[in-house]
Amino acid sequence: MLIIIPRKYRFETTLAPKRVARKLDGELTEFKPDLNVLATGKFMKSHKFENVYYGRREGQQFRVFYHKFKKRDGGETGFFGSYEKSQHGTLITGKFRKGISTYIFGIIWAVLTLFSGLICLSLKQEYGAAACAALFAVGIFFLFWDNKIKYLYSYLEGFPRYEEKDQKDE
Repeated sequence: MLIIIPRKYRFETTLAPKRVARKLDGELTEFKPDLNVLATGKFMKSHKFENVYYGRREGQQFRVFYHKFKKRDGGETGFFGSYEKSQHGTLITGKFRKGISTYIFGIIWAVLTLFSGLICLSLKQEYGAAACAALFAVGIFFLFWDNKIKYLYSYLEGFPRYEEKDQKDE
């Protein structure tokens, strides 16, 4: 599935905000993905032979990512969320999206390949324009394709849900 537009997600859990914070701190391997490719590569090498949920909690904001066994997957989709106290426990809201660096690279890729295609068209090079269009489509597909969102959903499903009980059942 392509993740170009961030997907919103929200749910209410029965845990108190302090319990949500403890759960995040206890289950996530501490790592803050950033633009430093060497630090990300080092982290991926150290967890090469294990499946791990990693991320960071800062106050009431948190990020969750998933690393799969024997993969080098540093720029994958993550859940960028926050939590706040609600009437029945804690409300968790956030978005599934790629990192900012992926969006920046995607924009640069799109501009360069489309510009190259227009140059080829202006020079009457139809095959070159078709090749640039194919490079554009393949590049966007590989940048924004993601099959790890199901693992992030399963992590979030680990929080106990608040479900309204129907009063008419009595």
